[in-house]
Amino acid sequence: MAKEEGSNGFDGDEIAGYLEEIDKNDDKLLSLKSEYMSKCKTPRGKIREVMKQAKDGGLNMPAFRTIVAKHRAERKIEERIAKLEADDQADYEAMKEALGDFGSTELGEAALKRGKPDDGKLDTLRT
Repeated sequence: MAKEEGSNGFDGDEIAGYLEEIDKNDDKLLSLKSEYMSKCKTPRGKIREVMKQAKDGGLNMPAFRTIVAKHRAERKIEERIAKLEADDQADYEAMKEALGDFGSTELGEAALKRGKPDDGKLDTLRT
């Protein structure tokens, strides 16, 4: 930014140009968010309908919501395992087997999660 003589050193037109560009991109971002939220309405509505059916069917809703949350978490874990490279999957299975029955406890599951590489990123400098 070049200083103009007799000014405070800032070019107002240049700053206004930056703000205008940011505004354009903010508007585009808002439009994309709106489209995304609109697309999410249908599946979210269907989920609400299923939850209402479960409630009308006499299910204990706090307990059922907990089951749903656990099911969703397990699906995420299964997806992470499926994304592991073959050697990482083999190591994961070997660790799980080494833990035996301990692997099915909360503490064992936490150890397994901690031992898995995070999204393929290196967690150590070992080769």
